Amino acid sequence: MGHVLHVWEGKIPSGRDEAIREFYGLACEHLMNEVAPPTPAIRAFLLDLLDVWPERPSRRGGIEVDRGSPWKWPASTSASGPVWRCQAVFPRASVSTYVVAAIAERHGLAWHDPQPRELQAAVRPIWEAPHTPLFAEAALPA
Repeated sequence: MGHVLHVWEGKIPSGRDEAIREFYGLACEHLMNEVAPPTPAIRAFLLDLLDVWPERPSRRGGIEVDRGSPWKWPASTSASGPVWRCQAVFPRASVSTYVVAAIAERHGLAWHDPQPRELQAAVRPIWEAPHTPLFAEAALPA
């Protein structure tokens, strides 16, 4: 089991319930069927995320996740159209949540940590202060 994070292109949700409805509506349309190329905004998000945790081609084909990466599977293969969903391993869940949130907000994307509240990283939800930068923003490449 891991720590799932969601990012999508759309309006900023007004709360947790709306975030869940919005993401799962898009996920049913874009992740459950045929995978589509990521939208330009999701692609830009991924490029910034891969600056933080690079991936490389595997000798056996496919993509290899770097040892320092928090992801259970390649982040670059986790997008379809306007949505991205990936799972972090628990020792790195808080760090990955802060970085994903900061990069998503930098690109004007919505994000959500769908874990039960007691398992969520201590980062403010996007609907609580969408125009207040996260402190992780200062540590990201420009």
